[in-house]
Amino acid sequence: MRNSFERFDIPHLSPSSLNLWRAAPGLWALRYIAKVKDEGKAAMWRGSAIEVGLGALLRGETSGEAIAAAHNSFDMNALGVVDDANETERELIEPMLKELSKWKAPSDLNATQLKVEHWFDPVPIPVIGYLDFAFDGLDVDLKTTKACPSKPRPEHVRQVSLYRAARGRDGGLLYVTDKKHAYYPVDDQMMDEALMEMHAAALSLNNFLARMDSREDVLRSLPFDWEYFAAPKTKVPLAELLLAG
Repeated sequence: MRNSFERFDIPHLSPSSLNLWRAAPGLWALRYIAKVKDEGKAAMWRGSAIEVGLGALLRGETSGEAIAAAHNSFDMNALGVVDDANETERELIEPMLKELSKWKAPSDLNATQLKVEHWFDPVPIPVIGYLDFAFDGLDVDLKTTKACPSKPRPEHVRQVSLYRAARGRDGGLLYVTDKKHAYYPVDDQMMDEALMEMHAAALSLNNFLARMDSREDVLRSLPFDWEYFAAPKTKVPLAELLLAG
């Protein structure tokens, strides 16, 4: 017999999906049940580009080489589209990487985008994430942002806590803006609290889906903001799905 996740074509969870379920269940249903995906955004491409650039720096490449690699990553995602939003985000790449060059890595880089898997009993599928940077005895997740937080954000702590639990290593968050950077370790107490939150979210999602017979049931059971998906091509099919029958 298929479990409640398999019935809805969900082979695994992720830290971001559990964070979204906690914050906005209706939006979670649109993404993971209705399979309505966000189009790529310039801020996301900038974040990916900075990861590429920092990886190059950590492997001993020059600042110029790292910046070039990051720009290339951004341009490949942007597919040649030049507009104000893309240009604004692209211009942040160089100063952010220059800021990251001031951060002292704890050791040589061991791996990037490392697949991590963790199970919450009795949830029948794993939570899978991808760790940004693995060093000797320490895992670090990178977050690019317009404003550096004074403490790590809860959703980010939950993500790193899951990596810590799965790998049995220390972990932390590295934030960077175009003007400053900050590193925050995720200690054992933070991890324990965050894992309880993630476990509770996974259990609630499992229980919810077990009571749903169809994707129509799921979508009709949770409220969401129509304006988040404003494109007519998205609105019309969803309206028909939610209001039919």
